[in-house]
Amino acid sequence: MTMQSEQPATFNARDRPVGVILFGLGALGSLVIDCLATGYPLIHVVGAVDHAPDKVGRRLAELYPAFAEAGDVIVHDSLSACLAPCGSEAELLYHLTESAPDHIEGQLIEALAARLNVISASEAMFHPALRHAAFADRLDQAAKAARVTITGVGINPGYSFDSVPLLLARATSGVKRVAITRAIDVTGTGPGDIDHVGYALWPDEFAQKIASGRIVGHMGAPESIAKIAEHLSLDIDRIEEGWSTEVAEFPVDSGTPSLGMIEPGRVIGITQTATGLRGSEPVITTRLVMYYQPERFGIEAADTIDIEGAHHIRAAIRPAALSLFGAANTIVNATHDVCGAEPGLFNCLDASIAGARRGGFRYELDPARPNRPGEAVAVRKKPA
Repeated sequence: MTMQSEQPATFNARDRPVGVILFGLGALGSLVIDCLATGYPLIHVVGAVDHAPDKVGRRLAELYPAFAEAGDVIVHDSLSACLAPCGSEAELLYHLTESAPDHIEGQLIEALAARLNVISASEAMFHPALRHAAFADRLDQAAKAARVTITGVGINPGYSFDSVPLLLARATSGVKRVAITRAIDVTGTGPGDIDHVGYALWPDEFAQKIASGRIVGHMGAPESIAKIAEHLSLDIDRIEEGWSTEVAEFPVDSGTPSLGMIEPGRVIGITQTATGLRGSEPVITTRLVMYYQPERFGIEAADTIDIEGAHHIRAAIRPAALSLFGAANTIVNATHDVCGAEPGLFNCLDASIAGARRGGFRYELDPARPNRPGEAVAVRKKPA
């Protein structure tokens, strides 16, 4: 296996091109490619890994003809096979496979051992130390030993339930309570989410699977609550989760071939609530409202945030940030933050507010054109 050069990952990280490997070309991996295709001159795909027989051995450009930057990259069935041709060009790996720590640890450790920085889409990777302390410690030690950085980011956790509220809270103080609601249209949801969230079950079946732990719902709300509490100095002593369901009296199109039309009486809407409490007092509350065709039930797709403090802040994102496409963008836009971070386990909340300059340039005054007060300011681009 060809290893990275001995150049520290933090060298000029925000101002230079980064070679990335796509590890997983499913629904999310395809959206990452769509995101990159919009124009990221400082990010170059130098390798791709997937286990699907219809993708292995084919050129990325053949699979994604709209991605002009794909070049001659070939999809390999293992990371070691992928690293052989791209060698030291690879600096970071987008990990886009599964969520459960016990399923992904081997993949992550292999990438770190190859001296690759890692951005994982796994919800468990946003703040793994909270519920998976030993797993987090092993990753932290492996990353530090290789002098690289590893993190997890997505739309939720990583954006709606934590990054956005904390950004808004920078304009107030004395925060007492935070309430966040994310209402989304889950039409077209993939099989993995259907399985662990519980869409289209009969209500009794849903309740039984919640009780047995077979359904875990959205993974990451307790981690988001813990991070908000840490950053805003809010005291909580426990985090509780609960679920409620909605059924329809009419057929609902799931938008997913494996489900098709959901017959009347089955679960078509799930509301998952997580609350950080101090005694019996709710301090931080998150509500994730997940419906097929929510508009048919009078629900608007939106992210809404309410922060009680010295200045009471209320804000909303309408429509709500897109789940998969939003996750793809948060991953791509974290690239240079991760490459510039200290080695070890990194949390995306510690990244810069604006992120790196996506185009790799900055503006300066144009000395060849007059710049007088009260007139248009003449500027020109220069490399960052």
